Amino acid sequence: MSESYDIAVVGGGPAGSTVGSMIKKYAPHLSVTILEKENFPREHIGESLLPTTGRVLNEIGAWEKVEAANFPIKIGATYKWGSTDELWDFNLLETAEINLEDQRPGKFEAWRMRSTFQVDRARFDKILLDHSRSLGCTVFEDRGVEKVLTEGNSVSGLQLTDGKTITAKHYIDASGNAGIIRKALGIPVDEPASLKNIAMWDHWENAEWAVSIGVGGTRIQIMSLGYGWIWFIPISETRTSIGLVCPAEYYKKSGKRPEDLYLEAVQSEPRISSLVANAKRDGHVKATKDWSFTAQQMVGDNWFLVGESAGFADPILSAGITMTMVGAKECAYTIIELEEGKHDKEWIKKAFESRQSNRIFQHIRFANFWYSGNGHFTDLVEYTGEIAKEAGFNMDAKSAWQWLGTGGFVSLETAGAGLAGHTIEQIKNIQGMLFNEESEWAITKVNVFDLNIDGVVADKTPVYENGKIHLGRILRKGKLELPISGGFRTALEILERETTLDGIIRALRMVSAKLGPIVALSAIEALEVMLKDGWILGTYDPTKPLLGPGDIPRTPNIDWNRDTLDPKVKLAPAIGG
Repeated sequence: MSESYDIAVVGGGPAGSTVGSMIKKYAPHLSVTILEKENFPREHIGESLLPTTGRVLNEIGAWEKVEAANFPIKIGATYKWGSTDELWDFNLLETAEINLEDQRPGKFEAWRMRSTFQVDRARFDKILLDHSRSLGCTVFEDRGVEKVLTEGNSVSGLQLTDGKTITAKHYIDASGNAGIIRKALGIPVDEPASLKNIAMWDHWENAEWAVSIGVGGTRIQIMSLGYGWIWFIPISETRTSIGLVCPAEYYKKSGKRPEDLYLEAVQSEPRISSLVANAKRDGHVKATKDWSFTAQQMVGDNWFLVGESAGFADPILSAGITMTMVGAKECAYTIIELEEGKHDKEWIKKAFESRQSNRIFQHIRFANFWYSGNGHFTDLVEYTGEIAKEAGFNMDAKSAWQWLGTGGFVSLETAGAGLAGHTIEQIKNIQGMLFNEESEWAITKVNVFDLNIDGVVADKTPVYENGKIHLGRILRKGKLELPISGGFRTALEILERETTLDGIIRALRMVSAKLGPIVALSAIEALEVMLKDGWILGTYDPTKPLLGPGDIPRTPNIDWNRDTLDPKVKLAPAIGG
């Protein structure tokens, strides 16, 4: 017995449901089946999202359904991480912007577009899978793939546990870490040698939220220990996910059961232990390997890898679901364009693979920097040293910043200067928190800027918008790429007519007055990257002024924790509120 579809998706989690929903929205004539081995709802970790997720949810028409589930709104995160015991916050937006009178459910507008959710994955994943079904996907639960039929680098069919065979024109591996199609095709993966972590977690009822902001708003808590770190993520009004991440080698050497090591960690961290003093845990500690990897191939003749089947980055950045859903969106767009035949097939497939691979690699690299910059990790010194060595350098954690910034801050996804979804300014602020010192800007040391475009070649890049892949423009110099859009476009237009700092500042003030300070800041960040990567040759003219650090606009989204001084923040009684 067999069934045939245009697209067969293995896995019904956020990767599979997002790609299915996106295809049915923009190409409803294509038949899509989603094959899920479990019955939803089912528990999963990866509960803290990033704002980009909201844009994808809104595009497929699922944001309001997720909002109606009344998940906690993620305003940001509070960290104990770096060279000091002082707490610091990464705010997605300032509390002053939040209307305390807003009720739930809300709308995807204003400050809600810049915040996100902390979700109970059992409920969240079911909402998304049911949404795919409502859009016309044929969804099967409790129907796993027993065998992947292959012919060379192609998939020819899927044999299911119920005896049926599924055939399709396109196959998508959205099976998570199981990597069902990836493994059947023998696709190898690259794994960093250092920091092979494991995660242990349990869920607690009636733990106090550290902070309450407005209606349903809070921050997750990330508290480092000497040998790892703890996450504290409220996922409903009464339910909280608490997990421990530590090196697998540390766990082995401890000689302790996962449950014993987990409870010891929770009780040893003062802030976390106070929040769970009157809570009750489920009592089922789960554990899994939690180390980063990337697949060496993510697209083939008729198949795609999305989500964790393609790669995984350490959860310290809360980026798992975001990378999954963005990759699923781009996979859906790619398949739709392959069907319509308007672009070169190999080009759009190569672009899909390149963007996924770069996205995962950037998050791995940035997560490694977070580890290398944590002075609390007394038991991780040997591991954090290996992070730098893997990049070919013998350096301490502070020096690793220079390695991190070399040729890696151009984001084609956002057409801005950033890394792993963070702007240059955010990254420099994070550096300040990790090392408790101000970071330097290269553009404050020169005051004459000349474009260096020798050997530059114009090229194209995909832009994924409204169900179509449009052609964007980039400049290419060796392995470096520069998009002619966003802050880079603004910077390039200014540099075509101005070379002195005075002239550039005048032009930026005009941009700020016309388009807003955020646009001007993005152009300043673009100048910083272009100078560092050699797109600009900078020199110092002693007769002309320099740009001072205070002249660079600052968005105060990363700062020392000041909850006791913020009237809009309600602290948990257990921590002094």
